[in-house]
Amino acid sequence: MNRIRRSAVLLGLVAAVIVGSSIPAAATFTEAVSTNTATLRAATVAAPASITVSRTCTQNVTGGYWNSFGQWVPTYTTYYNATVTWPASTTARGVTGYRVTAYLPGSAPIVMGQTGATDRSLSASVEASYLDYQPTISVTTLTSYGWSTESARKAVPTC
Repeated sequence: MNRIRRSAVLLGLVAAVIVGSSIPAAATFTEAVSTNTATLRAATVAAPASITVSRTCTQNVTGGYWNSFGQWVPTYTTYYNATVTWPASTTARGVTGYRVTAYLPGSAPIVMGQTGATDRSLSASVEASYLDYQPTISVTTLTSYGWSTESARKAVPTC
């Protein structure tokens, strides 16, 4: 007898779940709200209009070796010293800073650095051998409300 009751209760619960989940929910909410549409406008974030890369290339003695004649032969490493500059974003409010990113083909983007809202340049130094990969650079405008826009990429001039 217990078995029959359990089966009947189980069948009733299964039927209730199937029927209950197939009934659509219905709710209505009505409230009239007025607002001044003049204050509503689309927000946009402007990337810097242009990027300038100025550079110097320097060679430093980084080691050396003694050749077969007993002479010291220095070895050099060439360094690429770049300064990236850009104009301020034309975004009306909320600009908190800028992020400078380098792109090497076939590699993940490399963040060179991040600046504050009033800074318009960033300097970095790398081995000149990275120029063999033909890197490009972009500057992204960052805002306090989480929106950002990246500039067009600029090719990096060689030594």
